[in-house]
Amino acid sequence: METIIGNTVAAALDTLELHYTRDGENFTCTLCEEDANFRICIIADEKNELLLVIGYFPVKISKMNRDKMYKVINDLNDQHMVGGFVIDSNDGELIYRLANNVDGGAINERVVLACFFQVFNRLKGTYDDIMKSMYGGEHYTFTFGNENRPCA
Repeated sequence: METIIGNTVAAALDTLELHYTRDGENFTCTLCEEDANFRICIIADEKNELLLVIGYFPVKISKMNRDKMYKVINDLNDQHMVGGFVIDSNDGELIYRLANNVDGGAINERVVLACFFQVFNRLKGTYDDIMKSMYGGEHYTFTFGNENRPCA
């Protein structure tokens, strides 16, 4: 079944010339970067008038590393007002989720692309720090971008 939100998502992804799969209201694509491949799923929930974009890291967090990583994830989430990281308690998959309410058809390709790139850039921008925290044995400190700037 084709939907307004779903068709808008498809049109937005088509402008990027990405290869994606569509299963009803669910869209999936993989973006290949130098260090990692990130899977992004977009759910066009017509019934609840919601656009949900989910980015998946290419690694899973083992049970023995989860306690350490919860602190890292909480620190990352404290830095952003939009979206959030979560660790799947079943399999340790690390994901970043962003939901956008599109009541009354408040959606266009620009909104879809903004959500898509917010998720992708968040995955890409935190990948090295997360990998170092998980495997490098380093304690990483995440700070707000303007924390050390003097007041004007």
